[in-house]
Amino acid sequence: MTEENNMMVYQGFSLGLNGNTWYLKETYRVLVGSMYKLVCPKYMSTDGASIPRFFWRIVGHPMTASYVRAAVIHDAGYANTLEWSYQYGSNWVHEIHGRKETDQLFLMLMKDLKVSWWRRNLMYLAVRWFGRGNWTER
Repeated sequence: MTEENNMMVYQGFSLGLNGNTWYLKETYRVLVGSMYKLVCPKYMSTDGASIPRFFWRIVGHPMTASYVRAAVIHDAGYANTLEWSYQYGSNWVHEIHGRKETDQLFLMLMKDLKVSWWRRNLMYLAVRWFGRGNWTER
């Protein structure tokens, strides 16, 4: 399945559930314009957006359709399984990004997915303030 949304192209997003664990049923790619590519590996596990149950009434369920695509990319970035690359001539060059860039990517993807301004900024601030303990160092 390919879905184009503004300058981003979302390919292969399909989640499965194994017990209480969500996972990608296929490789998930996001093409950012013609220069950048983000790839999450098949079978990567995810909890969607890591929202404490207390806040579900305000922000929404962690697997809410409007932002779950961005949350899965963010999870892969935090788990150090996100392949983040750019095109240089005919080659793809892999990059390593830090926590701040990964969080900014989450915000950018949510904007592209038309998540409301207040919700995406609240979620961005939450990952900036509370995400450090989940970050896998490079």
